[in-house]
Amino acid sequence: MKTHAYALMGTHYHFSIQVKSLNDILNHISSLPNGQRTVIMNNLVNNLNSEDDLLNKLIINQFQNFQNSYAKSINKQLGRHGSLFQKKFKRSIFNPEIKFRYLQYYIHHNARKHGLVKNFKEHRFISYHEIINGSSEFIDLEGVMNHFQDLDAFKKFHHTIHFEEVFKNIDIENIF
Repeated sequence: MKTHAYALMGTHYHFSIQVKSLNDILNHISSLPNGQRTVIMNNLVNNLNSEDDLLNKLIINQFQNFQNSYAKSINKQLGRHGSLFQKKFKRSIFNPEIKFRYLQYYIHHNARKHGLVKNFKEHRFISYHEIINGSSEFIDLEGVMNHFQDLDAFKKFHHTIHFEEVFKNIDIENIF
């Protein structure tokens, strides 16, 4: 999986990811020692008859693991117990050639949209900062920049006032 953007907040998070090809996923799973493979991974490698369903389950399982880790971390920081998320994770499939830049904007401005900060750059837990600094172990910087002419175009897109009004009251589930 390649990660193009993220925003982490206390009650929810957003990611823009690109799932790798089935061959890439199978090659990665095959390279793992048996002890590191999950049941779903083994089923995917050994039973390609229903590969779409198994691949879907694998992706869901990976995000459930992430959600559990994220919730435990937040709960530990806040000294609390129990569920952090009220709803299951959701995902949307979109045409990256058309909506990639808008999704970047939406994710990076999400803390501002929810009133956590006045300026989106004030929020520490967004990938925007890593992209601007040109250094990340997590973000596919080249993949992100392929959708913008250069870093200045990336910055300008994120600071364009026009998009402030367009995204002000939009629910991402309704546009992607």
